[in-house]
Amino acid sequence: MTRQAARTGFETFVDDAITITAEEFSVSRALRQGVRGPGGAVVDRLLKNSDALWDRVVRPELDAYRDQILTQFDVVLDYVESDGGIDAYRDRLLAVDSYARALHDGVGRERQAAIHDSLVTRQQRLGDAVRPLVEAPEDDFWTALETAYDRERATALVEDHFAFTGPVREERDAYRMATTFDPADVVGGLGSLLGGLPTVEVEYTDEAIRSMRRAERAVITEAKREIGRRLG
Repeated sequence: MTRQAARTGFETFVDDAITITAEEFSVSRALRQGVRGPGGAVVDRLLKNSDALWDRVVRPELDAYRDQILTQFDVVLDYVESDGGIDAYRDRLLAVDSYARALHDGVGRERQAAIHDSLVTRQQRLGDAVRPLVEAPEDDFWTALETAYDRERATALVEDHFAFTGPVREERDAYRMATTFDPADVVGGLGSLLGGLPTVEVEYTDEAIRSMRRAERAVITEAKREIGRRLG
């Protein structure tokens, strides 16, 4: 029994999705749609420094999202390799679930509990779906996939479990993705010359969904193409 094939394949798909998300994500759209607090002049200054904003704000957010997904998948693999049920891993799964963290303060207790149940069930289904990979003797993802699945099951695995935006698309009003930063960290010396700029909060939920949705579609399409080539 090996988890290496499942871990390697999943990490590759996540990395591809993050790369495409980064290419699709529009800093200007996120700023114009989601800035809270400062006026248009501050937004204009930030737009003129969009490369710095990307490096110091957006890229770290994407890196953190990637790390959370992979950390959570490691917990899923622990569940797959165990003899216990998913409830034993509930707290660990939710602690690193980016969507659980993105639930906004207005979500009531009952709805929050229901969403948490849904997020844990989602990870349980992912674990059950990749179990054949974990049980395959091969360490290479594609070799293990050819052993563990036929074309129909492999395609279902990709279509059902590599659509990362599912939870936030299904209940958009429950989520709020935002980040807060000091614009002086982006505009540099200009901030001190202006006597200090207010802290900026940017909500980027819609732009994240848009760019991530495009990314997951591209990754799923490419994975299905490779499945068709390998499994006929």
